[in-house]
Amino acid sequence: MYDDQKQFPRTVLWRRIDLVGMDACAFEPSGDGYMISGAALYQDRTGPAKLEYCVRCDTDWSSQSAWVRGWAGPAKREFAASRNAQGAWTIDGMVIEGVGGLIDIDLGFTPATNTNAIRRLKLKVGDEVETTAVWLDTEKWHFKPLTQVYRRLSETEFSYKSPFHNYAANLVTDDSGIIRQYPKLWTALSDPAVGVS
Repeated sequence: MYDDQKQFPRTVLWRRIDLVGMDACAFEPSGDGYMISGAALYQDRTGPAKLEYCVRCDTDWSSQSAWVRGWAGPAKREFAASRNAQGAWTIDGMVIEGVGGLIDIDLGFTPATNTNAIRRLKLKVGDEVETTAVWLDTEKWHFKPLTQVYRRLSETEFSYKSPFHNYAANLVTDDSGIIRQYPKLWTALSDPAVGVS
């Protein structure tokens, strides 16, 4: 199992494969949980994009809130989502329909938010689980439920399926659950480095 005391904080730099782009991200302890924060620069279908993001998680890596700010093509993108005590996700006090009770958030433009799901699920080698994330669809720029299937193949490899995208591949992580290889989408350019404080 993972040992958080030895593994965080960490940073990583990814290169995007399907488009021109990069993403720099930090994973670190924050308060009573963890924070995932970074910045993605890439060529969106509507033009250059620059998006800063932050996801806050509980001690078990359940997602509690997320914000994104920046722009994609000509459009400004800025919003903050949070999960309340009843399990509803809201933006500016308005409930996001269809995602109540879900506990993983997945920002569609970065591989950073596979880590919170991988850490939370705590799968043993050979275990498989179907889960549903609160997914940011960057085609329409709104949140929706996304079914995902994870199966742990080894300490650092996971079979991953997203039926909505007709996508299936083996994700390779480091020993902290941070993505190293995300076939056809992302590859890490740096070894996740300990110590960003």
